[in-house]
Amino acid sequence: MAGNIQPFDTGALSLRPTEEGINTVAGNARRVGAFYNQGAGALEGLAASEKNAFGSAGRAIGSGIQAAGDAVVSKIDHDEISHGGAVASDMFVNLEKQWQDTLKTADPNDKSVAAKFKETVLQPALDKFAENFTTEKSQAFADGIVNRYRQHFDTKTAADQMELAAVATKQNATKIINNLSSAVYTDPSSLDTAIDTLKHSAGSIVDSSPVLDAVTGAKVKSELNQKGVEALVKSAVTGMIEKNPNINLDAIQKKYGDYINGGELKMFQKAAERQAKSDALQAKQAAILQRQQADQEMHAGSNKVINDNVSIDQQTGRPMINPNFYKQTLDLARKNPDAPSAASTVRTMLDWAESQQNKELKAVDDPAVVKPLTDNLFSPDKPTTTIDLMRARAKGQISDHTFTVMNGLVKELQETPLKGPIYTNTMKAAHSALVLTGVGIPGKDDKGEQNYALFVQHFIPQYLAATRAGTLPANALDVNDPKSMISQAMEPFKRTVTQRIADYTATLGGGSTTAARKVGDVPVPPALGGIASLQYNPTTRQWRDQTSGIVYDSAGNPVTK
Repeated sequence: MAGNIQPFDTGALSLRPTEEGINTVAGNARRVGAFYNQGAGALEGLAASEKNAFGSAGRAIGSGIQAAGDAVVSKIDHDEISHGGAVASDMFVNLEKQWQDTLKTADPNDKSVAAKFKETVLQPALDKFAENFTTEKSQAFADGIVNRYRQHFDTKTAADQMELAAVATKQNATKIINNLSSAVYTDPSSLDTAIDTLKHSAGSIVDSSPVLDAVTGAKVKSELNQKGVEALVKSAVTGMIEKNPNINLDAIQKKYGDYINGGELKMFQKAAERQAKSDALQAKQAAILQRQQADQEMHAGSNKVINDNVSIDQQTGRPMINPNFYKQTLDLARKNPDAPSAASTVRTMLDWAESQQNKELKAVDDPAVVKPLTDNLFSPDKPTTTIDLMRARAKGQISDHTFTVMNGLVKELQETPLKGPIYTNTMKAAHSALVLTGVGIPGKDDKGEQNYALFVQHFIPQYLAATRAGTLPANALDVNDPKSMISQAMEPFKRTVTQRIADYTATLGGGSTTAARKVGDVPVPPALGGIASLQYNPTTRQWRDQTSGIVYDSAGNPVTK
């Protein structure tokens, strides 16, 4: 600082008198000479004094600047170290998480997992961290963090890599054990060879590992040898017992007693017996299920063939059969060879179709056949099917009219089932109201059964139609309410007590009270004897049920609605 201070300049004080008046002032000059000499000395003293003062000031200023610079550096040290500590802690947490994530997805057989992590994750993070420090002290701090982290992850990744190697060794050995277990289960005679192979393989895998230490390797080898051989022995024993339940277990225990005991052998034998029984039951149930499924497919197929190829002539009420019916019926049996009902179903369908070609056949309803067909409409276990109706029609046990009407009910009930306790009990109550039973005297109420069947044929379509339309009354099934839907439907088919007894006892003499019934002078056909509201048209010679609107010919067969 002292070198920059300018020396004091006294040039302005050098006096030079002019030529004019030299003599005049000569004396004066001499008189004041001494004065000026004194002044110059004083100025020289002053200059020396000022020089010393400025030198001290310069030195003071230099010291202040140095002190200020040191303070700035110290502040930067503090800021970088303070901020760097926070960054270092975050970096440590992130590095730990990244390493753990690496371990989760690492292949245990990959021996380079730790090296790759240090090269691609750890070192780049440490380098980036160290770049942010500019002072000597903060850089020293950063170097300390980097060295500590590097040492920590060197130790940690090496230990974890060793654990991965142990896992890999176990996985590889387990795969060997599983493969050998399958082999000895299939061929128990290969057990000794399999044991030797396992011990040799497990020992070689452990001994050749570059990362397993001696203690860990010995532990892994011991565990694999003991548990692995146990697994092989038990697998072989299971195979032996399944092939021959009476095998000499004592001989097995004597030879392999270090790996399996008597209690385990008996347990395996009982387990094999249970498994054999279970397998047999499972196979039997599978066969049953297969037949049931085949029957279901057969049933669905027969319904489709019938629906696609059979329609009803609205004028005569007789079925019309498409020629494709026969071919598709035969195809059913070929498509469902495992269905127990295939042969009988196809035969029934063909017999029914053949019966329809016989125009002379005038089948009448057999009450003994119509009754179970009607009752089973509501059966949850074995409901009446179209095939059942076809079988009865082919045998001449039901009329075309009954077949057509009941088949319509079958289809409707498949769409909207009326099954369960409520409907079953309701229909039983309706049957009791229309059919006379249990009177203690000989006879049977065939007319009542016929009336009940006609009631069902009239009521169910009405009930289902109201159900679908959402107009079904709450009391629809109340047989005790004379105004309910079911009571109104039963009304045309009810008879007086005298009529019921007469019809009941008429079967004993082979006659029928209804045969003598007339409308005007025209006798009512026996098939229509149970219909109370009949009207006869002498011009067309047809009968009309005024309740249902159905028109019948002179023999009682339906013509049209």
